[in-house]
Amino acid sequence: MAVENRYPLTRPLFSDFPAEKQSFHRPDKNIVTRTRSTRKVLSIKHLLLIFGLIATFFAGLTGAYYYVISCDRLEIKRVEVISTSPQVKQQIEHYLAQYDLGNIIACDLNYLRSRLIRLPGVKEVRLEKILPSVLKVEAIPRIPRLYIHRGNYQLVDEEGEVIASYAELPADSWPLLEDSGNWHQNYKEKIALTCQALDRLQPALRARIRTIKLMDRSSLEVQLAGDPVKIMASDSNLAESLDYYLSSLSAWAEQFGPVEYIDLRLNDRIYIKPLTLQAEKASAREKEAS
Repeated sequence: MAVENRYPLTRPLFSDFPAEKQSFHRPDKNIVTRTRSTRKVLSIKHLLLIFGLIATFFAGLTGAYYYVISCDRLEIKRVEVISTSPQVKQQIEHYLAQYDLGNIIACDLNYLRSRLIRLPGVKEVRLEKILPSVLKVEAIPRIPRLYIHRGNYQLVDEEGEVIASYAELPADSWPLLEDSGNWHQNYKEKIALTCQALDRLQPALRARIRTIKLMDRSSLEVQLAGDPVKIMASDSNLAESLDYYLSSLSAWAEQFGPVEYIDLRLNDRIYIKPLTLQAEKASAREKEAS
């Protein structure tokens, strides 16, 4: 039976590996190529549709905003004040009770904080919105340190900020700080340096101080409770000077009698001025004890 082979004898059945490159012939006549334009031109209807969608979006956003700021459920109905000072807590509650705080979303916490820290005795305020209708206020009070006299008696903290004012000096444990320059210069610096000197004292000794007078940049005149003696010392060694004074007071009283002032500002000597001089020593104004 004969088998017909349709493959020409002059052409191999398989090409060499790798495959040979095929030759292509460009036709003789020219072919005109057409490029499709990708530029889209919107019609008036499309532009109106897009504008309408944008306007609808912003109108809905505006309506939602006005609904939120006018919703009764989002009105501030309760203010929660937290503070370690009962006076500061009561003062803030009384201040906020005078105003209608309005919507909790629209309430400007930065503006409200700037108003609250102006209140006497308030050092720092943290505000928090608790949805839907609670405003939380955490107030940090100023710590009283000294009384000063500027027209009236003012209770101040370590920064010199006024906490309270009084017509007469209250009878409590805070010392009265006086300035020989009547507070005309370096007010806050003097307050800070005095507070630093007091911080180096033991609490029991610090509680005994009734009056401190600033003589110059580093000199202090101190009086203790129930003691008329004026103790002159420098702010850098105030603790050592007061300890030495209290330990030597009995001996000095026996030797010199009542004393007007004692100067402890020098390291190698002490100046003592008796309150009343003896007749045989009336010409001497001061006694020196080494």
